[in-house]
Amino acid sequence: MGNKIMDIHSHFVPEVYAAALKKHNALLEDVFPTPCWDVESHLDFMDQAGIAWSLLSISSPQPYFGDASESRELCRAINEYGAKLKKDFPDRFGYAACLPLPDIQGAVLEARYALENLGVNAIKLASNSRGLYLGEDAMEPLFQYLNDMSAVVIIHPHRPEPLKEGIFTAGPVPLFEFMCDTTRAVMNLIARGHLKKYNRIKFVVPHCGAFLPNIFQRFEGISQILAPKGLMEKVDVKEAFASLYFDTAGNPVPYLLDLLRHFVPDSHILYGSDHPYTPDSQKLELLQALKDQLKEAPTLSEDILYKNAQELFSSDLLHKIFDL
Repeated sequence: MGNKIMDIHSHFVPEVYAAALKKHNALLEDVFPTPCWDVESHLDFMDQAGIAWSLLSISSPQPYFGDASESRELCRAINEYGAKLKKDFPDRFGYAACLPLPDIQGAVLEARYALENLGVNAIKLASNSRGLYLGEDAMEPLFQYLNDMSAVVIIHPHRPEPLKEGIFTAGPVPLFEFMCDTTRAVMNLIARGHLKKYNRIKFVVPHCGAFLPNIFQRFEGISQILAPKGLMEKVDVKEAFASLYFDTAGNPVPYLLDLLRHFVPDSHILYGSDHPYTPDSQKLELLQALKDQLKEAPTLSEDILYKNAQELFSSDLLHKIFDL
C-alpha cells in the first residue's frame, strides 16, 4: 500500500493560536494539555506512519474569548498560516479553516475568504462555539453559504457551556464531554432537518461518531413519537446517519468501527490520527490495530485509509498523489 494514507483528523498549533490561548489562560481550558507542534515533527510522524497527506485544523478551544474583533483577527491569522502550509507543502498538507463563531457575520465573511481566496479544503466547525450549537437557527446564513459552496465541514468537539465544575468529567473533558457534545450537535442537525435542508454540505463527524452509533435505534424510535406531535422535524434518521462521514480518530477498534458500520456506508468512513494530541507511539499502535482488523478485507482497508478521503477531497493534486 506504501505511503497512501490520508489523515483527515490532524491538528496543528500555530504560534498565534498558542499565544492567544496563553493570553486568555485557556491552555488548559479542556483540562487537557495543549501540545507543542512544529512542521518538522508533524512530517516526521507522517513518514513513520506512512501518511501521505494530512488535513490540518485547530482543535479546541474555539478561538473566541468574548471579543468578536479579536476573534476575527485571530482566525484570519490562523487561516493564512494554515493556507501557507498547504501552499508550501502541497503534496503533504491540506487545511480546514476556523471561523470566529459565535460571530455569525464574521464567520460568513471568513468562510468566504478562506474558501474563495485562500483555497482551503474544508471548514472546521466546533460542536458548539461558546454556547452556539450546530443546527441553531442563528447559523443559517453560514450554512446557506457553505451549502452553496458544497463545502466539506469538519466537526470537532468543544467544551459544553455551561458545564458543572467539580464532577469528574468536567476535568478531563475529552474523555466524556467531548463525546456528548459531538453527539448533541449532530442530533441537533438531524432533528432540525438541517442535514436535509443543506444537503450539499458534507459533514465529517469525529471519533467514530462519538455516542451516535449507540443511540441510533433509540433516536429512530423516539423520532417516530416526537415528529407526529410537532416536537421535532420529520426526519429519516437512517438516511441522515448514512449521509454523514465519520473519522476513526480515537480508539476505533476492535468495537467501535464494527458498530459504526451497521449504520454508515463503508465509503463514508475516513482515517484520522488526532495528531499531535495523541502521543506518536499510541497513534502508531492504533493505526496498526486498525490495519490488522482490516486485513481480511483489503478493499475496505484501502477505502478507509485513503480512497474515501481521496473521493471526498477530490482534486487533480490528490489524484496525482494517490494514483502513482
